[in-house]
Amino acid sequence: MAKSIGVTLSERILAGLVVDHHLQGPLCCYPQNQEEVDALVELPTDSLVRTIADEIVACAAGATDIAAIGVALPGLIRNGVVEEAPNLPQLKGARIGVLLTAELVSRGFNTSVNILNDADGMAAGLAARHGKLDHLIRVWTLGVGIGYGRYPFAPGVWEGGHTVVTLDEKEQYCGCGGRGHMEGIMGHRAMRLRFLDMEPDEVFAAAKAGDPRCL
Repeated sequence: MAKSIGVTLSERILAGLVVDHHLQGPLCCYPQNQEEVDALVELPTDSLVRTIADEIVACAAGATDIAAIGVALPGLIRNGVVEEAPNLPQLKGARIGVLLTAELVSRGFNTSVNILNDADGMAAGLAARHGKLDHLIRVWTLGVGIGYGRYPFAPGVWEGGHTVVTLDEKEQYCGCGGRGHMEGIMGHRAMRLRFLDMEPDEVFAAAKAGDPRCL
């Protein structure tokens, strides 16, 4: 049985042990308190790399037959380098693949590490989970920001959340600082700034109930 560890970063770090495309056991997460929405933004790059490694080691639970480790990050990722990361700006320019591999080697892990965009990782995970590895899969993800993912992977810039959808000068809630971006309307960070008294899930629930402000 092929064993791998998958890690995603958004508002938290989530790591899971995957056996033959199926999650095994509970997820490891940091921080465990879901209300700490800015915990990752506040970590410098080196600390963030060590924290990712902590969750990988905890998730492995002593297993020595891990075949691969995949880490899905928000932003523009090329060849293990974070070229742009509006929601985790401390990672911009970081050779995250090299840094994380070195950290894991120092802890006795000599497993290959693959770094990819989080939405691309979601598309690949859906393809594997549902036996569609021979299909083209495209997904939109809604979280801290908005992502567009594709499987199989193809080179390109898929930052669909930064598509300009309005020229309203007041629409400056996007994490990248751009005006009128879709992520500045629908991203969780943007909704928290727009609705200081409500969480994103509450905004959606109120909109479904007909609240004019949330609509």
